[in-house]
Order: sequence, then structure tokens, then C-alpha cells
Amino acid sequence: MATGAATMDGDHASDGVSLESTSKYATADNELELDLKQLNDEAVTRADDAFSITVTDDAVERVWIDHDVPGLTFYRGDQPTATVSESSPLEPAAGDTASIGVAVDTHVAQPGTETFTVTVEYADNETESGQSAGGSGGSGSSTAASIEPSSFNVSPTTVSAGETVTATATYRNVGDAAESMTTSLTVDGTVVDQRTITIAPGETGTVSFERPMEWTGAYDIGIQGAGSASVTVEGPPVEVVDATVVDPDITVGESTTIEATVSNPTNERVTRTLELAIDGIVVDTRAVSVPANENRTVSFERQFDESGTYETAVSGETAGPVTVERAAFSIRDRELSPETAAALAPPATAGLLFLAIAANRRWAFL
Repeated sequence: MATGAATMDGDHASDGVSLESTSKYATADNELELDLKQLNDEAVTRADDAFSITVTDDAVERVWIDHDVPGLTFYRGDQPTATVSESSPLEPAAGDTASIGVAVDTHVAQPGTETFTVTVEYADNETESGQSAGGSGGSGSSTAASIEPSSFNVSPTTVSAGETVTATATYRNVGDAAESMTTSLTVDGTVVDQRTITIAPGETGTVSFERPMEWTGAYDIGIQGAGSASVTVEGPPVEVVDATVVDPDITVGESTTIEATVSNPTNERVTRTLELAIDGIVVDTRAVSVPANENRTVSFERQFDESGTYETAVSGETAGPVTVERAAFSIRDRELSPETAAALAPPATAGLLFLAIAANRRWAFL
């Protein structure tokens, strides 16, 4: 969907800060390029630890990333809620390296090439910026430095299963320039939706989310950075009774299946929507129709392209972690006759050592 290139401009920036690729999404030569082509439609796609920022100058006080691209979020390492922005900057010491992840929300992100800026602030209050083209989307919540929340409301706070609640937050721009911000709707801490707004200086802006409440129980509904309120959902006791990861240990590029079982103890057929959350962010949905007094199991197939441990849940029911490891390198043995094996033993051994070293070097590089 988008490609980006980041370069550091100015003497301070080139001397005090460097950018380095740490994933397949980024390449670094004289500039850092982000290639974000393979993104899930209508979902939030994350690339943890996409690139790194290293500070080598004692004069550097703060580093952050500015942009006005809807749906794009930069964050620390593998923590999508720890955004990197002017209001939440890196404050490194000389020699520190910070890993940066990027998230793209294709509900709002648009195809094309955009611009973001790596900004460096120095002890003498000088600021240098590095321009970059590229990007899209995001997860978590990012509030611009000059935007402050002024009100929050959820209504109604008691509903029947299947009804909708509306969460609204109003923000004021107290700065002297237009600012954009991306904020998230959360249900019990899980990010289920996002909006990006731009507010002119001295003006207010309102963001509103409508959320269907299909599952009975009590929920904490919030807009990150603005507030939260408790909502009670009444109705038949239809619920997710179990969620599991079929294969919790996989390698990079492989898929695993997350299963969830829905119980309907009532005398009528019911239809519900299940939401798969990875690390607290909804990434996929499935509708399920359950006959009266029966159970139904729904499966989600999910591919993981980066190593790490991911927490999974389905509509609030914990399914467990998925551990993704890099693929091991293997050499396949071939059986030889005793005479051939004796004749080839020295060169075969040397060749095997050479191949193992080459493989190890390649693996370390990747």
C-alpha cells in the first residue's frame, strides 16, 4: 500500500542520530526505506521492531516522529500503545538505541506515498528534522502535544444484547497550529476501533464511536486519553465458553489456528460476531449462528511474519500465547555405499563445514 524513505538532514541530525533497518519492512543505505505493501484489509497490521534509532550525541535530548497520515502509528519496539510522538518522545542518552515499530490501520489508511518527519531536539533547543516519504496506518492512541481532552461520554450505559452504545470525546487544540491525532475505542482494554481527527488552533474537535454490544456482562468502554465508563449488557446467557490456540509454537511465515466455542443455552437460534485480538488489538472477525441449546466452534487462521510471543483472545476469552521462532537451517543427509563414503570422506567433510559456516553467516545476517 505504501513505501517510505527516511533521510536525516542537517549536521546535528547526521552526526547525532542514525537510522538502521532491523526487519524485512525496512532497508537502509544512504536513507531508510519502509515498504508496507502486504497489509490486511480492514484491519490493523503491525510490524514490531521495524527499524532502530541510535543516538550518538550527548546534546540530543528528545527524538520523536511527526506525521499527519491517518491510520499510521510509530511505537516503541513491540508495544503498540507506547507511541513515539512529540507528546511521547524518546529521551535517550548518547549510545542508546531505540527499536521502533509501525502499525497500519487499513480502515482509514489510503494507498500511496505520504510524508513523516524524524525530529531531533538538542539541549540548546535547536531542532533538526529528517524527512521521509511513505506509510499508512496505526494502532494504539497518539495525542498531539497541543491537543487536550475536554469531555467524554458513553450512552446508554445499560443495553440489551445486540444494541449499540455511543462513546464520544471532545478535544481542544490549545496550540497555534493545526494538529492531527489518532485515538482508539477500547473494550476492557482491547482496541476495537480507531479514528483520526485534525483540529485547527483554538478550536475543538469531536470523535465518536458506535459499538454494538452483543455479549452479556459488564464492560469498561473507553476512548484512550479521554476517559472510560462501565456499560452493562443484558440478555440471554450466550457466551464464549472456550478459546484455544491449536498450534502455539510455529516458525516465521507459518499460520496457526485459533478456535473459540460459543454456547447457546436458550431455546432460540442466536447470531453473534466473534473478534480475534492479537496483543490487545482486534485483527479479524467472524459471524457465527448457533442453534438452540447447542454449541458451535469457530476457527480463525492467522499468519505470523515476525518472531516473538503474541497473546491471543477471542471476544474477551483468552486463547493463550503464540510463540513464533525463526526457522532452523537443516542439511539433509544422503546414504552412500561404504566404498563411496570412504573415497569422499575428506572433501565431503570440508564441504559440510564450509556449507555450515555459510549458512550460519547467512542466518546471522537475516
